[in-house]
Amino acid sequence: MSFVSVLRTAGLALVLAAPMALAGCTLTPVHGNAGQVAPLALSYAEPNSRLEQVAYQALSARFDQGGPESPEVALRVSVGNTRLGVSATRSPVTERMITATVTYTLVQNGVTLASGSRQASANYHTTGQTVADDAARIGAEEQATRAAAETVRLALIAELGVR
Repeated sequence: MSFVSVLRTAGLALVLAAPMALAGCTLTPVHGNAGQVAPLALSYAEPNSRLEQVAYQALSARFDQGGPESPEVALRVSVGNTRLGVSATRSPVTERMITATVTYTLVQNGVTLASGSRQASANYHTTGQTVADDAARIGAEEQATRAAAETVRLALIAELGVR
Protein backbone atom coordinates (compact mmCIF):
# COMPACT_ATOMS: atom_id res chain seq x y z
CA MET A 1 0.00 0.00 0.00
CA SER A 2 1.35 3.42 -0.87
CA PHE A 3 1.72 6.27 1.58
CA VAL A 4 -1.10 8.24 -0.13
CA SER A 5 -3.45 5.29 0.21
CA VAL A 6 -2.65 4.89 3.92
CA LEU A 7 -3.11 8.62 4.47
CA ARG A 8 -6.45 8.57 2.62
CA THR A 9 -7.68 5.59 4.68
CA ALA A 10 -6.60 7.25 7.95
CA GLY A 11 -8.32 10.49 6.97
CA LEU A 12 -11.53 8.67 6.10
CA ALA A 13 -11.45 6.81 9.42
CA LEU A 14 -10.93 10.08 11.27
CA VAL A 15 -13.83 11.74 9.46
CA LEU A 16 -16.13 8.82 10.28
CA ALA A 17 -15.01 8.56 13.92
CA ALA A 18 -15.14 12.30 14.72
CA PRO A 19 -18.96 12.59 15.02
CA MET A 20 -19.06 9.65 17.43
CA ALA A 21 -16.24 11.09 19.51
CA LEU A 22 -17.91 14.51 19.66
CA ALA A 23 -21.44 13.19 20.25
CA GLY A 24 -21.10 13.62 24.01
CA CYS A 25 -19.90 17.21 23.78
CA THR A 26 -22.51 19.87 24.42
CA LEU A 27 -22.53 23.60 24.89
CA THR A 28 -24.36 24.92 27.92
CA PRO A 29 -24.70 28.48 29.20
CA VAL A 30 -22.81 29.53 32.28
CA HIS A 31 -25.92 30.64 34.16
CA GLY A 32 -28.98 28.37 33.87
CA ASN A 33 -30.34 26.44 30.95
CA ALA A 34 -30.62 27.82 27.45
CA GLY A 35 -33.99 29.28 26.53
CA GLN A 36 -35.32 29.28 30.09
CA VAL A 37 -36.24 32.38 32.01
CA ALA A 38 -34.68 33.25 35.32
CA PRO A 39 -36.56 31.63 38.23
CA LEU A 40 -37.93 34.95 39.45
CA ALA A 41 -41.59 35.85 39.03
CA LEU A 42 -42.37 39.55 38.79
CA SER A 43 -45.40 41.72 38.36
CA TYR A 44 -45.07 44.94 36.41
CA ALA A 45 -46.30 48.50 36.91
CA GLU A 46 -48.21 50.20 34.10
CA PRO A 47 -46.00 51.83 31.46
CA ASN A 48 -46.35 55.57 30.95
CA SER A 49 -44.64 55.78 27.56
CA ARG A 50 -43.79 53.76 24.49
CA LEU A 51 -40.19 53.30 25.66
CA GLU A 52 -41.31 52.09 29.09
CA GLN A 53 -43.48 49.53 27.28
CA VAL A 54 -40.39 48.39 25.34
CA ALA A 55 -38.45 48.01 28.61
CA TYR A 56 -41.27 46.08 30.31
CA GLN A 57 -41.55 43.77 27.31
CA ALA A 58 -37.80 43.10 27.42
CA LEU A 59 -38.02 42.16 31.12
CA SER A 60 -41.22 40.13 30.88
CA ALA A 61 -39.72 38.03 28.08
CA ARG A 62 -36.98 36.87 30.44
CA PHE A 63 -38.78 36.59 33.81
CA ASP A 64 -41.82 34.55 34.80
CA GLN A 65 -45.13 36.40 35.17
CA GLY A 66 -45.92 36.75 38.86
CA GLY A 67 -49.15 36.96 40.77
CA PRO A 68 -50.45 39.61 43.18
CA GLU A 69 -47.97 38.61 45.91
CA SER A 70 -44.96 38.79 43.58
CA PRO A 71 -42.54 41.71 43.74
CA GLU A 72 -43.55 44.56 41.46
CA VAL A 73 -40.98 46.24 39.26
CA ALA A 74 -41.53 49.86 38.26
CA LEU A 75 -39.45 51.33 35.44
CA ARG A 76 -38.88 54.89 34.30
CA VAL A 77 -37.14 55.46 30.96
CA SER A 78 -35.52 58.67 29.81
CA VAL A 79 -33.51 59.27 26.65
CA GLY A 80 -30.94 61.82 25.61
CA ASN A 81 -29.76 62.67 22.12
CA THR A 82 -26.18 63.75 21.38
CA ARG A 83 -24.46 64.75 18.16
CA LEU A 84 -21.18 62.93 17.68
CA GLY A 85 -18.13 64.32 15.97
CA VAL A 86 -17.45 67.77 14.73
CA SER A 87 -16.16 68.14 11.20
CA ALA A 88 -15.20 71.13 9.10
CA THR A 89 -16.49 69.27 6.04
CA ARG A 90 -20.09 70.05 5.20
CA SER A 91 -22.15 66.89 4.84
CA PRO A 92 -25.86 66.17 5.15
CA VAL A 93 -25.05 63.04 7.17
CA THR A 94 -24.77 63.60 10.90
CA GLU A 95 -23.86 60.89 13.38
CA ARG A 96 -25.90 60.93 16.58
CA MET A 97 -26.09 58.88 19.76
CA ILE A 98 -29.12 58.05 21.88
CA THR A 99 -28.53 57.27 25.55
CA ALA A 100 -31.38 55.52 27.37
CA THR A 101 -31.50 55.52 31.15
CA VAL A 102 -33.77 52.98 32.85
CA THR A 103 -34.44 53.66 36.52
CA TYR A 104 -35.94 50.68 38.33
CA THR A 105 -37.50 49.94 41.70
CA LEU A 106 -38.51 46.46 42.87
CA VAL A 107 -41.02 46.54 45.73
CA GLN A 108 -42.71 43.72 47.64
CA ASN A 109 -45.20 44.36 50.45
CA GLY A 110 -44.07 47.99 50.72
CA VAL A 111 -40.40 47.03 51.11
CA THR A 112 -37.93 48.06 48.41
CA LEU A 113 -35.92 44.98 47.46
CA ALA A 114 -33.78 46.59 44.78
CA SER A 115 -33.44 49.90 43.00
CA GLY A 116 -31.03 51.68 40.74
CA SER A 117 -30.54 52.82 37.19
CA ARG A 118 -28.74 51.53 34.14
CA GLN A 119 -27.74 53.18 30.87
CA ALA A 120 -27.12 52.01 27.33
CA SER A 121 -26.57 53.82 24.08
CA ALA A 122 -27.12 53.34 20.36
CA ASN A 123 -25.84 55.32 17.40
CA TYR A 124 -27.73 56.42 14.30
CA HIS A 125 -27.29 58.76 11.35
CA THR A 126 -29.43 61.62 10.12
CA THR A 127 -29.49 62.75 6.51
CA GLY A 128 -31.87 65.68 6.57
CA GLN A 129 -34.84 63.60 5.43
CA THR A 130 -37.41 64.01 8.17
CA VAL A 131 -39.17 60.64 7.88
CA ALA A 132 -35.92 58.67 7.65
CA ASP A 133 -34.34 60.68 10.48
CA ASP A 134 -37.36 60.06 12.74
CA ALA A 135 -37.37 56.35 11.95
CA ALA A 136 -33.63 56.09 12.69
CA ARG A 137 -34.06 57.98 15.99
CA ILE A 138 -36.99 55.80 17.09
CA GLY A 139 -35.07 52.64 16.21
CA ALA A 140 -32.03 53.81 18.16
CA GLU A 141 -34.21 54.76 21.17
CA GLU A 142 -35.76 51.28 21.22
CA GLN A 143 -32.39 49.57 20.77
CA ALA A 144 -30.82 51.55 23.63
CA THR A 145 -33.87 50.94 25.85
CA ARG A 146 -33.76 47.17 25.25
CA ALA A 147 -30.03 47.11 26.04
CA ALA A 148 -30.56 49.10 29.25
CA ALA A 149 -33.47 46.81 30.24
CA GLU A 150 -31.18 43.80 29.76
CA THR A 151 -28.68 45.33 32.19
CA VAL A 152 -31.56 45.94 34.63
CA ARG A 153 -32.42 42.23 34.35
CA LEU A 154 -28.84 41.30 35.16
CA ALA A 155 -28.79 43.75 38.07
CA LEU A 156 -31.99 42.24 39.51
CA ILE A 157 -30.54 38.75 39.24
CA ALA A 158 -27.32 39.88 40.94
CA GLU A 159 -29.05 41.88 43.71
CA LEU A 160 -31.62 39.22 44.54
CA GLY A 161 -29.21 36.30 44.30
CA VAL A 162 -31.47 34.32 41.97
CA ARG A 163 -30.33 30.72 41.86
